[in-house]
Amino acid sequence: PGVLLYPSLQNSPLDLIDMGKGLKVQTDQPHLVSLGSGRLSTAITLLPLEEGRTMIGSAAKDIVLQGTGLASEHCYIENVCGTLTLHPCGNVCAIDGLQVKQPTRLTQASHCFQWN
Repeated sequence: PGVLLYPSLQNSPLDLIDMGKGLKVQTDQPHLVSLGSGRLSTAITLLPLEEGRTMIGSAAKDIVLQGTGLASEHCYIENVCGTLTLHPCGNVCAIDGLQVKQPTRLTQASHCFQWN
């Protein structure tokens, strides 16, 4: 078992655990995982998906992404009691490599965004 780090996170939904040769970050809340923001980035970011809508796009108020073909409000993810649904907003979106054109339920480990 690991050791809980950073007591300041004890009131946070995020657990940061020292595993000896690794660092474990976990939360019980639904979230997206961003594996870096560029080819040379090694950052890992957890993006919480609060109850309600999380707007995603190049000028979105919740999660801002950059890249070719992204609309200012590209899509949103709706969280209703822990059930997550991706709404494409008429833009090109894919889940696990398959294009979706209508609201689609997300499951654990769904891949929504991937580009380099």
